[in-house]
Amino acid sequence: MRAAAALASLGMLAGCQCHWPHTSDEQIEPDRVADAEAAPACPAVTSAKAWVNRMPTIGSEPTRMIVMLDVDSKDSWFMAPLDMPSATGLILELKPGGAAVPGTVAYRQMAPAPLPDGIRILCRGSEIATVSDVMIVQ
Repeated sequence: MRAAAALASLGMLAGCQCHWPHTSDEQIEPDRVADAEAAPACPAVTSAKAWVNRMPTIGSEPTRMIVMLDVDSKDSWFMAPLDMPSATGLILELKPGGAAVPGTVAYRQMAPAPLPDGIRILCRGSEIATVSDVMIVQ
């Protein structure tokens, strides 16, 4: 009797293994599409500015360039440089997420030499803002 129960249990476990769905890229791809559709729409940019902070500091902190956006959104956003070379300036991509205060987005990097002629901000491939003048704060 025990042998029959053990054999039946083993058979059920083997049967469960046969009914598991096979995971593949085809099944994952629709989830990625759903995630992209669930992402917030690109926000309207109400202000875009950039500056280089050359104010004296204690120690030898490097000079930084800061790009700041004010956006009409209750979601958090962040900017990251695009891995696309640009002869005219810096290209940043606005993405949902990050730890920014909703409505404000900032990007910082070491100040390049020479300074970029302009900064383009893209969201999902479309240009949503430009900064044509990088101020120098001394």
